[in-house]
Amino acid sequence: MSRQLSVTGFFKKPSSGGLERGEKRGSDVLEDNEEGGPAVTAVLSAAPGAKATSSGKEVRREYRVQWEREFTWLRAEGGKMFCDICRRAKANNGFVKGCTTIQKSALNDHKSSHSHIESCAVVNQSVQMEKHVEKSQVACNEALKTQLKVVLHMANTSTPSHQYPKLIHLLQSAGCPNLNTAHTYTHHDTIYQMEEAIAATITSAIDDRIASSRYVGVIVDETTNITVEKMLITYLSLQQNGEPETVFMGNYAIPSGTAECIAAKIKDVLSGRGVAMSRVVGLGSDGANVMVGRKNGVAQQLRQNDCPYLVNIHCGAHRTALAARDASKAVREIDAYVTTVNNTYTYYKNSPIRTHRLKELQKEMDEHDLLSLKQPSATRWLSLERAVKGMRANWVALVLELEEEEAARDCPVAKGLRRQLQKSTFPALTHLLTDVLSVVNRMNLTFQKEDVNISSIQPVVNMTLASLDDLISEPGVAERKFNEASQDGRFCGITLTQPDAQAFSKLRSQYLAEITKSVKKRFPEEHLGIIADLDTVLNASRYPTADSALKTHGLEALERVCDQYGSPRGAAAPLVENDRMQRDFLPMKRVLAGSGNPSFRGSCRLLITSLGEMFPDFRALAEVALVIPVSSVAAERGFSLQNKIKTATRSRLSEAKAQHLMSIASAAESIDTFDYKQASALFKSMRPRRKV
Repeated sequence: MSRQLSVTGFFKKPSSGGLERGEKRGSDVLEDNEEGGPAVTAVLSAAPGAKATSSGKEVRREYRVQWEREFTWLRAEGGKMFCDICRRAKANNGFVKGCTTIQKSALNDHKSSHSHIESCAVVNQSVQMEKHVEKSQVACNEALKTQLKVVLHMANTSTPSHQYPKLIHLLQSAGCPNLNTAHTYTHHDTIYQMEEAIAATITSAIDDRIASSRYVGVIVDETTNITVEKMLITYLSLQQNGEPETVFMGNYAIPSGTAECIAAKIKDVLSGRGVAMSRVVGLGSDGANVMVGRKNGVAQQLRQNDCPYLVNIHCGAHRTALAARDASKAVREIDAYVTTVNNTYTYYKNSPIRTHRLKELQKEMDEHDLLSLKQPSATRWLSLERAVKGMRANWVALVLELEEEEAARDCPVAKGLRRQLQKSTFPALTHLLTDVLSVVNRMNLTFQKEDVNISSIQPVVNMTLASLDDLISEPGVAERKFNEASQDGRFCGITLTQPDAQAFSKLRSQYLAEITKSVKKRFPEEHLGIIADLDTVLNASRYPTADSALKTHGLEALERVCDQYGSPRGAAAPLVENDRMQRDFLPMKRVLAGSGNPSFRGSCRLLITSLGEMFPDFRALAEVALVIPVSSVAAERGFSLQNKIKTATRSRLSEAKAQHLMSIASAAESIDTFDYKQASALFKSMRPRRKV
């Protein structure tokens, strides 16, 4: 018999259900459902270990997803509730450790708790600080980009670094929105690091292009800078999808100008940029003996030890200049003419009073197209032509001014110069040289172009020789004008002395014969060798139209190409497979002929981009042919750039700084398209910076 526990229990009727309907226990309310049975309406959580009521029914407390819409900081993980805000603020409360009371009342209690309110304040301050930092970082990045633009512009225009603060101040005064005192740099070390970052960005892009070119050509030349240091400038010729390109590698100080020293430096530079020597197939130089010597020249040393397939090219522009110089030295009268032109230039250059009188006389004569006097230079390719043109334009005024100088001051120098200028051979030679040098310098300018290739050499030489033959047959334009204006021993109203038409005719024939001989000597057909053979094999514009002639075209040249590139050279593997190349030669010619007989460069582009898989050996030949440097003009331009950067007033520039400036100026990057993002990242990584 059960024991009575209370008076209330004695009077209450026993019930098998445990609780009467409508009676409460805690927060659980039992009511009748539609069928009359009990139902649980306060279901809150699905926590493990559901509690049982005294009636034996389980009340499961389930997590409700809709709570997250009301409490945006709420997260449920592993049967517990967490607060993202308190977590972020690193508070110490139950919603950081995980709340197991899965009830909405618990959420309301936490929302109004002091800990949660403090956490909200902390997080809000943190968010505001992050926005402020982000805004400041954006302003700092924009300021750095603007400063990098200034440094890039200064390098492109050879502006000294000490002008940087003035340019920044100018931009600030003009209201540049990205520059303020807090975000700008002025220290010279920082400017150097900006230059270094820009140069490194450019060099990285160049290295990527070098890596994608299977073969490369090297262009080198040596000179002396303003501080009397022996320098070796190096360029690389490469190709990108059939488009040739020349890139600057560096300008390096070398202890001596010997072939051994130059060859060692070339190897060191290329290995430092990840270029294997076996990829080098061409060397362009000025033709100096140290470069092209047959026994111990740079080309021979590289070919014997590291670059078995290297082809050495003597710069076409240098050859042309040497041909003109050889012809002038061979004819005594031409050499004397150059001396007279040089003396006349010096006579007026050293006296501003004489120069002023000459200009005033030219104005009185209504000479509208005035040309100043120029000095012939042995080191400048086109200087003699400019000097001759200046002499031709100023000859009348010079003679009259020298006569006045002689009469007024009895100047013996003026008297001697006037006598030389007034000889009949002098104006006649001036007009002859105008015609001849325009022909020779046209060839020189062709070889100085960026897009010149091996197919240009022989046609340009043949054109020049044909033009010289025309001058031998009949006078040129300038000479005809002189002959028409020269009558009765007078030219332009001035009496000429010592007229001798027969002597000048002999001199004319001698000079034209010498210049023709010099051009042929400097550009012998047999010395073009593999260059001419590659042009014959690859240049579809030279293919015959008849199929019968097409079959036999270039067979001998192909044999020589096979000997050059299809035979093993020491440990180096051949570049092409001879049998396959000979088998594919006729199909390749027919495909190129069917493509419209493109030019040499167009043929190479097709073989590299479209026909490479069909004709792999000819693709290799095209890649080789495009990177063989025809001239060393790039190196000459590099020395001009060096002398523009390292001047007498900037003679203390270090080799590294000069290298950076030359790298930037050679690339000629536009300030609108340069990759400032990479340069900024490199600049920031160089050292910890307070402003970035």
